[in-house]
Amino acid sequence: MSSSREPALRWLLNDEFSDELEDMDPMWRPLGACIEVDGLFADLPDPPLERFTLIGCEPAGRLREALIRQPLLGDVFVEPVRAGHVGDYTWLWDVTVVAIDGDRVELTGRVQQDRHLQPDTETPEADEFRLTSGDDTLLARCRTVGGLFRERPELDRPPVTLLGFRPEPWFAALLSTWRPDGGEAGQPDTAQAGRLGVVPSDGGKPVRLAATIAARASDGRELSTLQPGVFAHVLAVRPSRRDPDLLDVELDDGVWEPIPAEARELWDRWMDRQPAELGTWVPLAPHMRHEWLRLALAGHRYGAHPDRAPETVYRLDGRHVTDMDAFFCAVGEAINGPGGYFGWNPPALEDCLRGTWGAATPFRLIWHDAEIARRHLGADDFAMLVGWFTEKQVEVVLR
Repeated sequence: MSSSREPALRWLLNDEFSDELEDMDPMWRPLGACIEVDGLFADLPDPPLERFTLIGCEPAGRLREALIRQPLLGDVFVEPVRAGHVGDYTWLWDVTVVAIDGDRVELTGRVQQDRHLQPDTETPEADEFRLTSGDDTLLARCRTVGGLFRERPELDRPPVTLLGFRPEPWFAALLSTWRPDGGEAGQPDTAQAGRLGVVPSDGGKPVRLAATIAARASDGRELSTLQPGVFAHVLAVRPSRRDPDLLDVELDDGVWEPIPAEARELWDRWMDRQPAELGTWVPLAPHMRHEWLRLALAGHRYGAHPDRAPETVYRLDGRHVTDMDAFFCAVGEAINGPGGYFGWNPPALEDCLRGTWGAATPFRLIWHDAEIARRHLGADDFAMLVGWFTEKQVEVVLR
């Protein structure tokens, strides 16, 4: 029996990865919408301290010195080299030299939490491996690195379940070809599936879902999560507990980069209503201000309105600019008002200063209480911030 009230399908999944999109304009298509993306908001475990062995090692520079005096190396990049070509690096941090035995050097360190920076699960084909520091200084060459290239299930993302999912017709047709391994368990109810267009076929094959994820705000705006999305196979399809006319679709993998669980409340607020007052970011913990900036960018309508005229005067409230994220929150609101966006890192700010993001150069930026930022960020970083503007014909007035 259908529910009398239309469910709020607040999460949108868009296909931007299928091969057939190459011949489509625009090069994306809706995949479906759901009430909830279980697994989108999650806190990942901190990578544990691990032990690695450089085999056939030839220490150089800082690593040779570390064997004698200072064992702490910090950030280290491991790169495979084959036929003179340097492959993709693996970024280790908190690296320390703990032992040496002939041409074997023992290290401890941690892999990165971000999935795209983690080591491959199998050792890459290489003639040798190069270890470098952050400034590309050579630390060592070795034949291989024991203990580095392996699976790390402890760092897996929680698998996603699309709760209360309504597929688009093309994806409903694809779901109709799905069969669980080994029989009928998990197959959608035939009558209910038929209402959604998911009519099981006689064959059956794996169904892969690859989609970006966006939220649908109460006013209809889309708020992109600004992350690659989810790439996974369907494990189970069943009638949804949220609404009998929808599906719950269980996947075998998580989103590429989950959003911190603490940010869920912030997303709910922005989905209900974008900030109407200045400074709603101020009470947030420093690490959550980056999530506020993610939403400010997601909510910005690029090119929707013409830039304000050159020579406009903007006022930056600097009372709470105590770190870089706070600066970007404050300058976004100085230019574009409550919840406004004008960059969330240096390259993004440079892009905004080229135009179509709310302000046309040249303009004047009056920075009130600028001394607070100078004190917290340090003279060098503060001068760098001011320089970003002056290089783009912005007059910065410090008050």
